[in-house]
Amino acid sequence: MKTLYLTDMDGTLLNNEGIISKKSREIINSLASSGMLFSVATARSIISAKQLLDGVNITAPAVLQSGVVIYDFQKGKTLKCFGLDENAFYRAAEVFTKHGKSPFVSFFNGQTENYEITFTDLKLKEHVKFYETRRKISGLNIHRTDQYRIPKGFTPVFISLCDCREDLEAIKNELEAIGGVGCSFYKDTYTPLWFLEVFSKRASKANGLLIVKELVGADKAVVFGDNLNDMSMFEAADYTCAVKNAVDELKNAADTVIKSNEDDAVAKYLVENFVI
Repeated sequence: MKTLYLTDMDGTLLNNEGIISKKSREIINSLASSGMLFSVATARSIISAKQLLDGVNITAPAVLQSGVVIYDFQKGKTLKCFGLDENAFYRAAEVFTKHGKSPFVSFFNGQTENYEITFTDLKLKEHVKFYETRRKISGLNIHRTDQYRIPKGFTPVFISLCDCREDLEAIKNELEAIGGVGCSFYKDTYTPLWFLEVFSKRASKANGLLIVKELVGADKAVVFGDNLNDMSMFEAADYTCAVKNAVDELKNAADTVIKSNEDDAVAKYLVENFVI
């Protein structure tokens, strides 16, 4: 039986410092060299995920930006990208603006495979940190704009904001009334804030899992997660593993609860369960 192993990154594969430990890296690379089908399903973008996964043998396409992008790291190629239609995008942007919020908006050019990120303001220190980190990445166009508009040749693909739960919950409730729009709402792994992500209704970690499973011809998918945004992936998988530090809702839905992200949980599970 051909098995695909797909893991969330933050709070699951990554430790509390936001990196993959040397031990996990060595275990994964050893098993991947023996034929293991391994990849990630994360809210992170190609640019962010690529940096963190440098030196890790990712042997199957990755599910990025909560299922918006299916990306082949080995070929350096975007296989699928689910964009927001123009009307849905502008309606969603208007909701954030009405509430005085400035989300980061990602746009994708399918012909050049380039990304552009815009925002109208940096209201929290976490927003400044995100901007500064992304600004230092070579080749990434991230900049302030006076108002949200779609750049020529680009498609809006991802709207994301980290802020207090109460403010974002009110915005989420309005966004859910917009046709064609999907949302992911969950607590940030590293701060007391929450994330609200907006994307095409066609995109989800669940849909991404099914696409990758078909692309690699896997008979079974085993997944790993820690947060509410992993729930749809758990529902679509054949076997589910929640890390010990996961939220209770996900642990209750899991087939098994493994060690914590601080204890190389994903890598240790793979050692014990991967069969050539």
